[in-house]
Amino acid sequence: MIIMAKVPFNEAKFKQIAGNCTAEYVNYMPRGKNGMRCWEIKAQKPDGDYMIVVLCDYGYKVDGKTVEITPFKNRDGRNEEIYRLYHEEGLSQLFLANLFNMSQPSVSLIVNKK
Repeated sequence: MIIMAKVPFNEAKFKQIAGNCTAEYVNYMPRGKNGMRCWEIKAQKPDGDYMIVVLCDYGYKVDGKTVEITPFKNRDGRNEEIYRLYHEEGLSQLFLANLFNMSQPSVSLIVNKK
């Protein structure tokens, strides 16, 4: 089942950043870590791989970026990547839980190193 944000995101800006990717999951945050409205988007590429697109509404413009996912081979590598995406890229625990097919409490344990 695809869950989309209640607040629609700027699809033109999404297409400009993500090209011909399809938005599979959207997490809307009325107030992201930067204090602005943000959308975290899990985008599927035509080859089946995924990328992350983050759109932020700064009031005078909507801007965005892609976030690279570092490849990993095992659980420890996955946990390191989750930790990095949360602390360095500012992605939410809820979004990371969906991205890695796990529960939000599990992501919480990883990002808090418990």
